Amino acid sequence: NFTFKCHRGDGNHIYSVNDIAFHPQHGTFATVGSDGAYNFWDKDTKQRLKAMQASSMPVPCCSFNNNGSILAYAASYDWSRGSSEYNPSTMQNYILLHAVQDGEVKSKPRKK
Repeated sequence: NFTFKCHRGDGNHIYSVNDIAFHPQHGTFATVGSDGAYNFWDKDTKQRLKAMQASSMPVPCCSFNNNGSILAYAASYDWSRGSSEYNPSTMQNYILLHAVQDGEVKSKPRKK
């Protein structure tokens, strides 16, 4: 059984996973979270393939394009810290694109 409940930060910091997107060709997937990070995972080996550097804002959603060469994701406030932390004058919303490399999302051969 394979369950994604959270992204983990330094120490005991735990962040919610906000979205999961499956790669259309390789059967792997990406998770994005309140920590501002996105990660690529192999569902068969249950291993993280690549951890990307976190942005300064939470990432609430993501999606691959039709051939899996681009991961689009949003960076914006996700309410994980409540309304007291939200400041509309300083919180901007962004849509970002990541050019996906096969090595980031392609399953690694299993060791025998």
